[in-house]
Amino acid sequence: MPIDSEHRLRADGGSESGDSDDSSVTPQAIVDSILAAPVPVVNTQYLAGQYSTSVEEMHKQLSAMVEDGTLEHLHVEGRWHLWWLSLETERTE
Repeated sequence: MPIDSEHRLRADGGSESGDSDDSSVTPQAIVDSILAAPVPVVNTQYLAGQYSTSVEEMHKQLSAMVEDGTLEHLHVEGRWHLWWLSLETERTE
């Protein structure tokens, strides 16, 4: 699914400290990070580190992107989360 303006919280893709929505990274920036990653599947910690945001905040945003069809997700061994672009998103990129 294309990324819509509802999920564009920060146009510059930057982050700020704190727990507000202002610390969120744009979905397009996340898509770009996954496309540039050394492998096509990334974990939450990898993406949080890319934007200096908390793992919890990144997980919330990634989960929302799964709900809107931008990402796919796998919860491994009840502990690890893996994320990758949905086929629909890959076709539009």
